[in-house]
Amino acid sequence: MKLFAISEQNPNKKSAVVAERLSAMYRELEIAREQMKKANFSESLYESSISRVEQALSTMLLPASWNQVRQYLTPETFVALSFCGEILPDEETQIGSQELTEIKAQVEELQASLADSQLPLRLRALVQHHINLILTALAEYPISGAKALREAARTALGEIVEVKEVLEANREASEISKLGEVWKKVNQVADIALKAEKLAQLGQKTWAMLESFL
Repeated sequence: MKLFAISEQNPNKKSAVVAERLSAMYRELEIAREQMKKANFSESLYESSISRVEQALSTMLLPASWNQVRQYLTPETFVALSFCGEILPDEETQIGSQELTEIKAQVEELQASLADSQLPLRLRALVQHHINLILTALAEYPISGAKALREAARTALGEIVEVKEVLEANREASEISKLGEVWKKVNQVADIALKAEKLAQLGQKTWAMLESFL
């Protein structure tokens, strides 16, 4: 719980959030495995270490003691993973803590504005879901990097297209303006971080579409 900085008090919701974070870590391990295969390194050098970490991340171990988890996380495992980190390409630059803090502050301001919102119920639900999308992406950023922000923006775009008529009728509302500003910031920092040109171009196209609606 401390590792993921989860403040949720409801034990059922807390378990669900932890499971989401573990799934994000599992996905990153699978990506690392595929990249190592493409790099033509012998599987014997890294496969057992990746498998042990996957075992440690299993949701089946959530009620287990730390000792049951720790048995999979040997020094040899971390050494092998460190070599993988050195071998695999560096695909992005780190987003500064100030920028992440600014996004979170914008999201909190947007959240506060919903308390007295006069938006139609459908749009209020959309804004709330986008708040949740961004907060989840921020929480997963230490695990998945800037692509967590990019994926959140792509999901948001699809949802916005579905309600574009309702959105058009309410685009002067301050909540919609705030939503547009926070998505603009999310896309800006993701574009700066992602080094792959295709991903950056995708981010620009995503924001151009979001901006046209918001």
